Amino acid sequence: MKTKIATLQEAAGTVKDGMLLGMTTSILENAPMAFLREIIRRGVKGLRVATLTGGGLNADLLIGAGIVGEYETCYCSLGDLGPAPNFQRAIRLRRLKMKDNT
Repeated sequence: MKTKIATLQEAAGTVKDGMLLGMTTSILENAPMAFLREIIRRGVKGLRVATLTGGGLNADLLIGAGIVGEYETCYCSLGDLGPAPNFQRAIRLRRLKMKDNT
């Protein structure tokens, strides 16, 4: 029987340039931060990211690292901490193709 367990590095290694990465957690809770940091360390570029029901720290981290080219969501916020700063900056500077799915 083949094992379905992978190391963090092996799992992050499956994410390639330009892939669509979907995330379901929003705001600050349950974001897979170690996995996302490993993707950043690997130097992946041009990711397409979609978040349901919205984005938070998870998407903002990837956007701030400059590895997201396209983002689809209905909002991106840090909840009680306010707007997601990297997301806001990327939109203002037009560094991100945004797809609004409200």
